[in-house]
Amino acid sequence: MSNDTKMQKSAVNSIDKPKSASRTMEDLLQQMQGAMAQALPKHMHPERMLRLATTAMRTNKQLAQCTPASFLGAVMQASIMGLEINTPSGHAYLVPFKNKGVLECTLIIGYQGMMDLARRSGHVRSIYAFPVYNGDVFEYEFGLNPTLQHKPIGGDKADANLTHVYAVAKLDNGEPVFTVLTVDDVEYFRSKSKAANSPFWRDNYAQMAQKTAVRRLYTWLPRSSEMSIAQAVDHRSEERASQIHATPEVAALLEAQGFDVPDDEPEALPEPTPVAAPDQDGQRMKLGKDKRQPQQPVDPAAGSDGYPEPGADR
Repeated sequence: MSNDTKMQKSAVNSIDKPKSASRTMEDLLQQMQGAMAQALPKHMHPERMLRLATTAMRTNKQLAQCTPASFLGAVMQASIMGLEINTPSGHAYLVPFKNKGVLECTLIIGYQGMMDLARRSGHVRSIYAFPVYNGDVFEYEFGLNPTLQHKPIGGDKADANLTHVYAVAKLDNGEPVFTVLTVDDVEYFRSKSKAANSPFWRDNYAQMAQKTAVRRLYTWLPRSSEMSIAQAVDHRSEERASQIHATPEVAALLEAQGFDVPDDEPEALPEPTPVAAPDQDGQRMKLGKDKRQPQQPVDPAAGSDGYPEPGADR
């Protein structure tokens, strides 16, 4: 058993069983402060994580109405990965969603959080992601001598003008690794998800596209245990399966403490209809190499590689 796994098991085992069902979510957060102290990396402090979780809950009242298992599990998983929640850093977010009529807290990891985990892994010197827009000088080549050059021109940064996104990492041995996605590539991966037309994609298309590139880059990177947890949590949020089971130790602890933990099974849903990026007028556009063809507007409550409206059934 690795030291990381021992630490995680020790951390979650330090949570005491709640004495009463009437205890508030803030009481339960205070109760798990010791567990956070053992799980958090050295650069973070349990008091700050506790404040962030409490602030998130007070800012979004629906978080306090989520099932205790989903909320505490999400906070604990963020603690194990060392990701700040609901801050301008964009590392991770606690978001309430309804799953089969039950309000649950979902941990959504931002692309900045995924890059932070890669930097802290000890295997990656640097990692970054950028969008490419119409008019930018952008050239790349794969093969035995891969190259990538991007010179932004500072033009219109509307989503309709997005043509590519890319992510680049430099490994600890100095070797560069990169991946490039066209908008059509992004839409392909987005359409594979069981959660599609979400506010995340609708309001932050370029950022979500960059996250898609970072996720593809993860495939080529040596991964730490925290990076592997992030991948599992992120995948389960797409599959609409319980995220708690991404960390079995957390799931086992919560069950042992009497919390109602959902079964480790994804919800059976029909395959989503592929969608395209929104243009400036809110209409979905399919971006080709030489032209754009407008499509009918897509209902944002429908669902892609994002998530449904917070508080809405998913």
